[in-house]
Amino acid sequence: MNLLKLIGEFNIKQANSRRESTNTRGISPVLDENTDFLVREAYNTTRTNIIYSLGSEKGAKKIIITSASPHEGKTTISLNIAITFAQTEAKVLIIDADLRKPRIYRHLGIERENGLSDLLCGLIDVDTAIKHSEKHNLDCITSGHIPPNPTELLSSSEMGNLLETLGERYDYIFIDTPPVTVVTEAVAMARYATGVIFVVRQNSTVIESLNRARTNIQMANAKILGYILNDINVMSYSYGSYSRYGNARKYGYNYGSKYSYGYGYGYGYGYGYGYGYSDKKKEDKKAEKKEKQKKKSMKELFSTKKEDKTKKK
Repeated sequence: MNLLKLIGEFNIKQANSRRESTNTRGISPVLDENTDFLVREAYNTTRTNIIYSLGSEKGAKKIIITSASPHEGKTTISLNIAITFAQTEAKVLIIDADLRKPRIYRHLGIERENGLSDLLCGLIDVDTAIKHSEKHNLDCITSGHIPPNPTELLSSSEMGNLLETLGERYDYIFIDTPPVTVVTEAVAMARYATGVIFVVRQNSTVIESLNRARTNIQMANAKILGYILNDINVMSYSYGSYSRYGNARKYGYNYGSKYSYGYGYGYGYGYGYGYGYSDKKKEDKKAEKKEKQKKKSMKELFSTKKEDKTKKK
């Protein structure tokens, strides 16, 4: 059975629902000072797991974050992971290589023009293409103008040369690509990457599509670092135990229903956080404790009455 290591998991909707009542300005998907604490910690944990997954790789780390199909949440997760790495004072760049459906420029509130496509066509230089976000201490190369030939541009030698040049400036380069099974850009770029991460949305990603995407990436001789499970369905959050190497959940590809995921336990990297008891379990524990106290009180009362009767005799 082929396994992919789980390196991150998120339930953004659950966290956002706790903020809706107090946030009248709307909820931003981009990490900021208003982001739910547990969401921030989830990204911090993912950052640690990515670092361990990269191992002893030297030089700039060029990481593709993609998905098998559309609507898995890869763009938001790509950007937030880049922001999380930038918080460590590392030099970080994110590239929007989804030339057909760019989104990162909107999240950062910057112009799309003068971006990757313009750079690869030789219309601008690298310094013009790089835009800086002061708020996130992050550099970005947006998609640029939508070209008629995205696949040719991203699979060209110019793209490889560009990443090599950028690798001299940055510690980490994150690349948001289109879904693997929709177009071929991610596969074309995979040969230039240090590693590839898949974003998988629970109850949405089809296992057959993910298998096909994985096979396509492997055919490019790229290293798959693991997957990030998005939109997990849990009732509530609480911290579990931390450990250096242990109980890392892994994804089982070749079993389970069409939309379900099988988990096994194996050795993972870094530390993690767990999800604790739901409200129902807490209520059950309270009820159990209350029942024990009631029985104890009744026992004490019975003993007292028995002693009183003995004294009267």
